[in-house]
Amino acid sequence: MYELYLRHYAGNGTLKNAALEPLWARWVEGVNEEGRLTFAINAIHPAADDLVELDLIEVLIRNKSLGIVDFTRAFLSILRDVSIETDPDLITTLTFTCPGENHPLAWRHVLWPAATPNRSIFDSVPAETIMKTVVQYNCTADASVANERWREGDLSVAPPSGMGVDISIATDQARGETLSVSLMGGNVLGVLQRLAAQGGGDFQLRWQGGDAWEFEFYESQLGADKSSGTTRVLFSLANGTLLNPRLQVIGAGATSAISAGQGEEDEREVSPVTGVDYATNYDIETFVDARNAETAAERLFQGQARLHELRRQQILEFDVAQTGDIFWCPVPITGRKTYRLGDLALVDYHGSTQTRKITRVHVDWRVPQSESNFIVALETQEV
Repeated sequence: MYELYLRHYAGNGTLKNAALEPLWARWVEGVNEEGRLTFAINAIHPAADDLVELDLIEVLIRNKSLGIVDFTRAFLSILRDVSIETDPDLITTLTFTCPGENHPLAWRHVLWPAATPNRSIFDSVPAETIMKTVVQYNCTADASVANERWREGDLSVAPPSGMGVDISIATDQARGETLSVSLMGGNVLGVLQRLAAQGGGDFQLRWQGGDAWEFEFYESQLGADKSSGTTRVLFSLANGTLLNPRLQVIGAGATSAISAGQGEEDEREVSPVTGVDYATNYDIETFVDARNAETAAERLFQGQARLHELRRQQILEFDVAQTGDIFWCPVPITGRKTYRLGDLALVDYHGSTQTRKITRVHVDWRVPQSESNFIVALETQEV
């Protein structure tokens, strides 16, 4: 049986409520995404008046029968929204919505003048270096007017004068694909997502305790490769781990593009781009407005980024049976086959066995009444 409670902190990491038991809780975490926790309590709950915007909410779970003997963090989120409802019996419920750890990255934009080298424009630079530079010069003390950013952007300044999110950046190892990009004005989280799509790796901002956070790049994928070897995870109808599978095969929205940069009329600079699905008998055009791109390499990046969004996809969603041998867990368990967000796993369905990346994890928890109080569903993409 799964047990769950929430731990509630102020935005600076000071503990406010050591154990908060919700009526229900559900969360979704996604690779390179914010994710989101939603939970409800009664309005008469002792913690109701203590829950305020920008507080931190930590989800902790335990299942002794599966080897999760201690309460373990499953999700960390930042409280943003609340809705209040009263039913016909005059019972009032508060429902809170809390984005996940990557959320602070959405609070900043790339506010540097156009064509500022290694600030708003990058020429043949590894994806990891671009990502970490973008975070450094838009979210930390280096995001300053003195450094010629358009406004002060340091998230680490303590409340009430600032946001109180002190981001350190893991050592840059110059990993990932070499890219040329123009990023001026882009939302930092959105920029990082675009870079990850082309850059050969994932990223994550993680809370370290107190007001300390760390940003890191993960080469290839956020999780581990569990598609082979002793840790292999196989989802299939035959072994009972694959429930209610839903496979969507989505045709490409476009396979070729004209990426148009600067200039007007017949003087406009353009670059033809083809996507991974392009073939002479699968030639579907689109137009990419890349007017902020100053070089052919930047036009190419923007064209490829758009074609990546429109690429042919096979999206497989399914519920999973949590067995004693194979189950979702936020941490490794000795002697058990576990999986979590970002891992690669094998999926056997509809006549083929594929290596697929776990791109989203959905968890739904209810006050225990039966063994089905904890439901996990996955979204995966072929790699």
